[in-house]
Amino acid sequence: MSTDGDKRRGEITQLLNTSADDSADRLWELVYPELRKRARSLVRGERPGHTLSATAVVNEVFVRLAANDSPREWKDRSHFYAVASGIMRHVLIDHARSRAASKRGGGAPKESLDETLFPAVAADEQGFRAAEDALDLLAKKHSRAALVVALRVFGGLTVGEVAKELKVSERTVKADWMIARLRLREILAS
Repeated sequence: MSTDGDKRRGEITQLLNTSADDSADRLWELVYPELRKRARSLVRGERPGHTLSATAVVNEVFVRLAANDSPREWKDRSHFYAVASGIMRHVLIDHARSRAASKRGGGAPKESLDETLFPAVAADEQGFRAAEDALDLLAKKHSRAALVVALRVFGGLTVGEVAKELKVSERTVKADWMIARLRLREILAS
């Protein structure tokens, strides 16, 4: 016997691969609560006084997904949420970039990104670009480790939530996290 959550998950996967316009409304209705939860977690982890709301982050994800003209082949709901988490990451990076640009030269103190993953990377245009490039390089050789970073850091998920999302053990998520930390350190040092 299937629970309501299992039915919803199946419906999400089915709707992701349907091109009908009326299915897009139903899909958004189903995924919005989870995206909002992830965005709230992300925004909560931002610096004090952060001006971007969880709703704004989710709305920007919707806009960016809708603006993508190329048809997307979604493997399943986990794939969709992973892509959405990546978009959230870009939304926050873009927002921080614009904030840093407006303060550039104004004597604003430099902030740094997550020190455990991006040691000595300043929260400025060059730093954000370096962090983004490092994640892209990591994804080429260790795609799951890069996904773990995106889901944990930019998606706001716990180790257990990432494990469930990726359908792997928590031990695997922790191992991927360690790989990501080591590789990102190497990439940023070169």
